[in-house]
Amino acid sequence: MAKQRIPHRRETPSQDSGEKAAEPHNQERRSSSGVRAFLLAMVTLLLVARPLFPSEGADLGDDVAPTMLLFGAVLIGIVFNLGRSGWRVKLQRVDLAFLATVVWLVLAALRAVYSGTARPAINMLWVWVGYYVLWQLLRQLNLTDRQRRAVLAGMAALAVGVAFYGLYQYLVELPHLRTAYQTRRTELLRELGWDDLLEDPVGLAQFENRLFSREPLATFALTNSLAGFLLPWCLVLLAAVVGNVKLLFDTSIETASGTSPSRTHNTSRDGSLGGPTRGLVWAALALCILGLAGLLCCLVLTKSRSAYVALVCGMAILLALGTSLRGTVARRVLMAVMVLLALALAVAITTRGIDWQVLSEATKSLGYRWQYWRATINMIADQPLLGCGPGNFRYAYTRYKLPEASEEISDPHNFLLEVTATGGIPAGVLFLLAIGLTFWNLKGARSDSTTNSSAGPRPSSAGALVGASQRTALHSREQLWPIALGWLLAWPASYWLGLLSSAPQDLTFLLVGLPVAVLIGVGLWPWIQAGTLAPGILAAALVAIGVNWLAAGGLTFPGVAGSFWLLWVLATDVPTGHFTGQSLSENQASGGWSQRLRQLASPQGLSVPLPTWAGFATLMFFGLLIAAFYTTAYSPVLQARSLLAQASAARRFSIDRAKQFCRLAAEADPWAFEPWMRLVELWQAEGPDPQKKPAESLLSKPDAADLTAVLRKPRPSSPQERAKELDTYAAELIPRAANHHAASWVLALAYQQLFQETNDRRALAKAVTFARRAIDLYPHQARYHAGLAELLRTLGDRDGAQKAAEKALWLHTITPHADRKLPEETLQFLEKLLRGP
Repeated sequence: MAKQRIPHRRETPSQDSGEKAAEPHNQERRSSSGVRAFLLAMVTLLLVARPLFPSEGADLGDDVAPTMLLFGAVLIGIVFNLGRSGWRVKLQRVDLAFLATVVWLVLAALRAVYSGTARPAINMLWVWVGYYVLWQLLRQLNLTDRQRRAVLAGMAALAVGVAFYGLYQYLVELPHLRTAYQTRRTELLRELGWDDLLEDPVGLAQFENRLFSREPLATFALTNSLAGFLLPWCLVLLAAVVGNVKLLFDTSIETASGTSPSRTHNTSRDGSLGGPTRGLVWAALALCILGLAGLLCCLVLTKSRSAYVALVCGMAILLALGTSLRGTVARRVLMAVMVLLALALAVAITTRGIDWQVLSEATKSLGYRWQYWRATINMIADQPLLGCGPGNFRYAYTRYKLPEASEEISDPHNFLLEVTATGGIPAGVLFLLAIGLTFWNLKGARSDSTTNSSAGPRPSSAGALVGASQRTALHSREQLWPIALGWLLAWPASYWLGLLSSAPQDLTFLLVGLPVAVLIGVGLWPWIQAGTLAPGILAAALVAIGVNWLAAGGLTFPGVAGSFWLLWVLATDVPTGHFTGQSLSENQASGGWSQRLRQLASPQGLSVPLPTWAGFATLMFFGLLIAAFYTTAYSPVLQARSLLAQASAARRFSIDRAKQFCRLAAEADPWAFEPWMRLVELWQAEGPDPQKKPAESLLSKPDAADLTAVLRKPRPSSPQERAKELDTYAAELIPRAANHHAASWVLALAYQQLFQETNDRRALAKAVTFARRAIDLYPHQARYHAGLAELLRTLGDRDGAQKAAEKALWLHTITPHADRKLPEETLQFLEKLLRGP
């Protein structure tokens, strides 16, 4: 008996009145298909590669390499499209709202360059520009239904690979690392390149807390980031599972008696690949269920309470939008998922991955969030128009941090507050408007698929979860190979891109995650070929991300946010555009401005024709954009990072050589504060009479001849030269870190040391000035007030010293966190100061 085959749901293009009339358009499509394939592969590569190395340091420049790759791909696409007719741009109201959001954030970043900390502001400026370029590239590619499913399937397979790597970490890698750390701590830190933590008790304590916590990190630096990435793809994979089950229970399965001889080899009537066999679907279903189980286990082990709540909300959205979930098949699938989730919880409890504290400490965690949000609201009230600037939240936050708050955070753990705090209230309103317009379009898309189901394919039995597709394919031969190629290349590319970041990965993630991801990709193939994608799953995934981000954040982490941008673009249900050569309808072409505005307001949007010269203008614009990005971010960030790494290595045997590397880094990146801050720290470590070996020559490279003057700069030997050197560092550091409290405090300590070396009261006065500046930027830091009390007592200002001591003791008393308490020696000094002579 012949195998039963599931009919291939082929999305046929609409027929024109005559093939001759369509021939010019077909030639145009063929000529641009290579460019489209290239861009599709590059977009897939970037979406898949970015979560495979940590992105939490985007403000430090970790996203410059992927952004350059994105800009370069777009530039190549523009070059190969020059001179071709039919350029069109797809526009909706959401495009304009998001563009306005990005423009406002760019303005806020430019302001922060001059009034805040410059380098993070520049880096995040380009991150937001990259977000918008990726958004528009995805929009203008106009993916067909099968391509949309392929991209989503690729991301879901990636998430499963990352999840299994997280499980490998939890079961094998992290226990081994903990054992090695306990037996040979110093050697291990040197092997990892983190031996500087031995001189940083606070940093070492944070590292140990992270190491001995049982939550997996996978390819991320934070467990909340891992949970935020895995979350939406649990729902997408659930949709694929339901889709495969639907295929198995499809009532129109062809049997041997009803299949024509021409289709016995799994081909359709036009010779294209037909539907998958029932056996293949069973195997695919098993793989998808295995992948979903791994996803749920890793998600549970992250202990992210906000992700738990978001997953429940996403499931609720599927229940609300999919009326057929009350039916037998889908209900059984949902019950199976609940069983998988219960098993994941059981495994996590058995292996002590989670305990009762996950629930019992939820109130405490929410209390911490409330402290963050109160401080952020005060920050917004002080800077309502442009905010503190993208990339500057961590520096501005300390001024508003509550005295009882636990830590200095880099984001407010709420994506709406983050956009508003860094870009001002207008940016927050515009961003909310863009999101609202998207869900309005989703509502319209769902309404269309509900009311017009008779005109399209046979309605699905799974409702909104796996609803019938209403889109038609643009090509009889859809390009899926660029997506597969980009997906495969992304894994090795992510390793090389990670080497250019601040936290390079080893190859373990590739060896563990890639084979698992490939298997899941195979399991998702039937859904790609014969499944459907309904607006309900996109709405559920977006709502889940939003709920999680309301308490965890993640919008400014590109590795996490990439999923959001992809799902957001697909949720707009964009019709075809200029990459496929589609022409305007007669009504659009002949309509006036009123008709165009109505079309712009519709869910389908407006397709705007562009003249030929627009291609050259776009090329010039992107050329200038890439040049600006290269000179302000890409080149300076990577050069300075390399030189600072060499400075850290050189410090072990020569402070003088380390200072030389820091000076080179300062020249390479004129906006960075870190080289100058390192120079101040090296100045402190150097001392007045350093016993140093002669610096080795760094001129072995031919291109270093022009750096001779910098490298052979004479070392200061007299107190006057050391004072002049420190003044130079201070003059360079403060403008580059105007709102960074640590920059001011390190200068206060340096000038205090200079006073101790020279007994020059001018140095002591400068130390007091910088200490007061640090306190102004971080008023609830007890250590700063204690240090100011000591400086004022030395200066002879006893009243001021006692007031600073009182404030330090009050802050010590009010904080409930042990790591924020003052040392016993400092407490004794302050109490003695308050008692008098």
